[in-house]
Amino acid sequence: LTGQEPGCVIRAVRLLAIYVCRCMVYMITCRLHGFCIAANESMSEWKPSSPSMAAASKEMSSEAVIAGSQPGISSPTAGTGSGCILDSISRTNRSTSSEQDEMRHWNNVLQQINALLLENKARQTLDLAKQTLPEILESAEKNGTTDTLIYYARKIFNACGNNYINTKQYKDGIDYMDSIGNHPLIREHCPHELLSFKAGLNQLYGNNPEAVRLAEDYIQLPVCTSANDFIRQAEIISGVYMYSGNNLPKAIQILEKAIDVYRKGGNFPNMLRIMSRLGIYYHLSGEYEKAIATNQEAIATYNDSIAPGNVVIAYGEQANLYAELGMYDQALEMNKKAQYYSMLKDSFGLGDLYRYRAQIFRNMNQKDSVFHYLRLGEKLSMIQNSFKGVFVNKVETVNSYLDYPDSLEKALQLALSICPDTVRMPQWAKYQLNLHLGRALLQTGKEQNGIHLIDRAAQDLINMKFMEGRDANEILMDYYLAKGMNDDFARCYIRNRQFADSLDNNEKKRAVAAANIRFDANQKEKENKLLSAQVQWQQQQLFYNICISITLLLLLITTTAYFIIRRKANHQLIENNKREIQTLITRQQDLNRRNEQLTEEIERAMATNNLNSIRQLTVQSLLSREDENAFRRSFATIHPSYLPKLRESYPQLTRNEELLAMLICMNQSTDEIALIMGINRNSVNVVRSRMRKNMELPKEKSLDEVLKQYLT
Repeated sequence: LTGQEPGCVIRAVRLLAIYVCRCMVYMITCRLHGFCIAANESMSEWKPSSPSMAAASKEMSSEAVIAGSQPGISSPTAGTGSGCILDSISRTNRSTSSEQDEMRHWNNVLQQINALLLENKARQTLDLAKQTLPEILESAEKNGTTDTLIYYARKIFNACGNNYINTKQYKDGIDYMDSIGNHPLIREHCPHELLSFKAGLNQLYGNNPEAVRLAEDYIQLPVCTSANDFIRQAEIISGVYMYSGNNLPKAIQILEKAIDVYRKGGNFPNMLRIMSRLGIYYHLSGEYEKAIATNQEAIATYNDSIAPGNVVIAYGEQANLYAELGMYDQALEMNKKAQYYSMLKDSFGLGDLYRYRAQIFRNMNQKDSVFHYLRLGEKLSMIQNSFKGVFVNKVETVNSYLDYPDSLEKALQLALSICPDTVRMPQWAKYQLNLHLGRALLQTGKEQNGIHLIDRAAQDLINMKFMEGRDANEILMDYYLAKGMNDDFARCYIRNRQFADSLDNNEKKRAVAAANIRFDANQKEKENKLLSAQVQWQQQQLFYNICISITLLLLLITTTAYFIIRRKANHQLIENNKREIQTLITRQQDLNRRNEQLTEEIERAMATNNLNSIRQLTVQSLLSREDENAFRRSFATIHPSYLPKLRESYPQLTRNEELLAMLICMNQSTDEIALIMGINRNSVNVVRSRMRKNMELPKEKSLDEVLKQYLT
């Protein structure tokens, strides 16, 4: 304002005062109505919410929301008294430029991480996150923990955990989590992230007891207040309970909570994967109708904007369900669709899909197809460095070898070769290997070792409520009965009876579910056939309508073009005839003028008495018959109905009178008519008078008007 007029300064100060007052009123209003601001350097978003709802987000605490502090501005936790707004403003004003530079730096890091994730550069993302997280922790030690630091710490920490999993650096991830887990900011403000990632990494590494312990610690925490983070953590913890703890009910329970949070407004990019995983758990627990419904929801929700990997599991699990219910054609169809979407996503899960397809063909007794797809699955799992995939594939191969007596040695050798690899494998896979190895030993004459393994596997599988447990128990009962080992037979019988009772209920549920699903499938098939017929009929109708429309359009275009061309041709012909008539008239007028000149010369020569031969030449009309006919043809072209109408009304007219009528219609004057016809003006008037008499016209009527009315 330096150098401006005093009035300008006063107005500026007045405007500034009004602006400050409005800001204070607005901030007080926001406080009273429970509005919060969550923003950073790159994104500003207003969210109406109560303080308790705002506190539920991972970005800010309840106090910071009330005070209006923003991520991007470093400030201590604001108070809750009446002066908290002014305190927040004063503390914000004390923010140093270096702190704001740090905020901008971390925000830029988040943008870089997002860009790298979009390019599927997991390793570079992990390196950048590991480089940035210590900087945030160091800043917390120097300047104290703020909501802004907590916000960025959680974001960067999540990037570390996710990408340790994505890059399959499980042991390194565990060590890294241990190294930073005791930092106050991580321990106090990121406990859900820390425990869930440590549990998931231990499960993937094969350290099952530690994974389960960490999952139990996670469950003891208060529910994560960020809906989006909870969904991601629930997926990890459910996998721990399923694959490390064999606790299917807990795995189902936490995934049901995650889906409930999602339906209430939570957001997670891979939600279809979670739905599909829940469908698997429902299947394993015997809740087939829930499994089918969950998979169908995942499949129906899929669209082109969602990554294909999310729907692979749904189609694959739907195929397994159909196979177990004996609906093999539908199972193969669903498995094929799963393979299609898998190939769109870097062959995600394709090795498992090959193995599942082999199991379907095994149920259909198609031996060649079984081993073909087992070989494909093992080969692909080796290419993808999936140790678990290779192991499970070999276990299934052992099971398939046991179906054929000539392959028992192969089954035994393969089972013995993979026994050392069971340390980091899921429990159910170990139990299945024990069962198949025991069967191979029993069938190759090593009864004692075989029965011991089968007995142990039977108990373990029954505890997990796997159907193979009943099969193993029946093998034991047949063996003990044949050997006369009555006590062992009774033990197995009691165990089998207890398990059979629960299985009978499951079988009844399965039968009912299968009947319902088959009925629904048949109904949908009928509906699809009816819909296909309707669509086909509509397509045929559309095709016919298109053909008719095109034909009519072509006919219209052709007709229009024909009339346009004909009109142009007629117009051109008329113009040519007009020019021809005009040329003929002009030529005739010139000839008649020449005739008058000759007549005058002859009259002047009469004084010499040498006129007879000349006068005979001049009395001849200069309008020849050929010229008259050409004129009549051209006139008829322009006015084709004129002469017929005129002759119909006045048939008594002579040829010269018709010629006079045509010249009158062409607006020729009396002098011009005299020149054309080769007569003088008086002779023209005589012809006109004779025409009126022949036509019996009264005096008040105009001859020209009567003659011209026949032009229309």
